[in-house]
Amino acid sequence: MNPGEINNKLIIPAEDSASPIKSNEAEFIFDFLKEKGLSKTLETGFAYAKSASHIVAATRSRHIAIDPFQDHYQNLGIANMKALGFAPYLELHEDYSHNVLPKLVDRKEKFDFIFIDGDHKFDGVFVDFYYTDLLLELGGYFLLHDTWMRSTQLLISFIKKNRKDYLYQKTTCRNFALFQKISEDARDGMHYKEFFTLKATFSHSLISWMTSGKNSVLKRIMFYFKEKLK
Repeated sequence: MNPGEINNKLIIPAEDSASPIKSNEAEFIFDFLKEKGLSKTLETGFAYAKSASHIVAATRSRHIAIDPFQDHYQNLGIANMKALGFAPYLELHEDYSHNVLPKLVDRKEKFDFIFIDGDHKFDGVFVDFYYTDLLLELGGYFLLHDTWMRSTQLLISFIKKNRKDYLYQKTTCRNFALFQKISEDARDGMHYKEFFTLKATFSHSLISWMTSGKNSVLKRIMFYFKEKLK
């Protein structure tokens, strides 16, 4: 099943159509997993199963997803996976990632692809990365979504400045950040490099202004160019 066929079958309420990843982002994940031959996959965040369905379609292997809010999404993520015939591959944990990820570490699970798209607060996304590092195989990849957010930008900056064991790789999707684990962590206990950036502060403030408050001609113009630049 290809991305077009998947998207035609997914049920996503119109009023929440902005919640899942975009179709071009889902297609990128599908193609990337196929190209790299990755099959041991995990994601934080599940929602309507748009990312999960494309992951399973590419790998046809077990996929672990973590999301405590299926009730909020009317259990449509589970329903979509069943309708697509992907339910046998899904291991869904309806709990918070800070509870589930340590258990996966205890189980000595290892993954070659992890998608982080759950809690977007800085402490939440940082905890997800911390455990991702423990769970990711050497040579494996992890992918961050919503890179426009200040919290995610800070994490990206932290990794680039402090984690030389991770290699940043550009993608065709502006809202993704892809890293590969290229070595083991060799920092000593005193290591720290500042990772604050003014660029991330500006971009987050700008997009927050564009998406809140009263609509205006200026906001519509900026939205137009933002979409064109994707």
